[in-house]
Amino acid sequence: MKIRNAFATVTICVLSTLTLFDFLNPHKVEAESGTNCRQLVTGTYLTTVLANFGSSRGLTTFNHDGNFVATASIQSGIADLVPFSTTQGSWKCISNTEITATGLDFNYPTAKSPGTISRTNFNATFDPKNGIVQAKVTIRTYPLNANPLNYDAPVVRTFTFTGQRVKPGQ
Repeated sequence: MKIRNAFATVTICVLSTLTLFDFLNPHKVEAESGTNCRQLVTGTYLTTVLANFGSSRGLTTFNHDGNFVATASIQSGIADLVPFSTTQGSWKCISNTEITATGLDFNYPTAKSPGTISRTNFNATFDPKNGIVQAKVTIRTYPLNANPLNYDAPVVRTFTFTGQRVKPGQ
């Protein structure tokens, strides 16, 4: 009988303590309810770039935490475009179906061009029903020792892209 009472007392104390910590914890994570921009945007998109240098394909992934990564089929370079790295950056919602994003990548040195860093800014709109993204993009190039987040260099390229969300099991 004493063992059962002691076990019951310990169990009640532990459960009370856990409940008290849940009540007092101001950083408790709760699931998001309803639909919001982050839920609508998050995912990977197969993109098609349309630009004066031609068209190309790519993959862009928008993570729920506000980071993104983009790769392109022309990263190894073409006649008017030096080779460049994967673009990485951050995005934020500016409405339920629109975001703004800033990404950085490195342009590799060639015989005609030194290595540089590029800042890519874009605004994108999303059609969540059809899983479509459309974006307008500007690119600015900076010397490697510059901080591309501190000032605006002249725009060196503009283009648009469209994309289709990649769904599991497609």
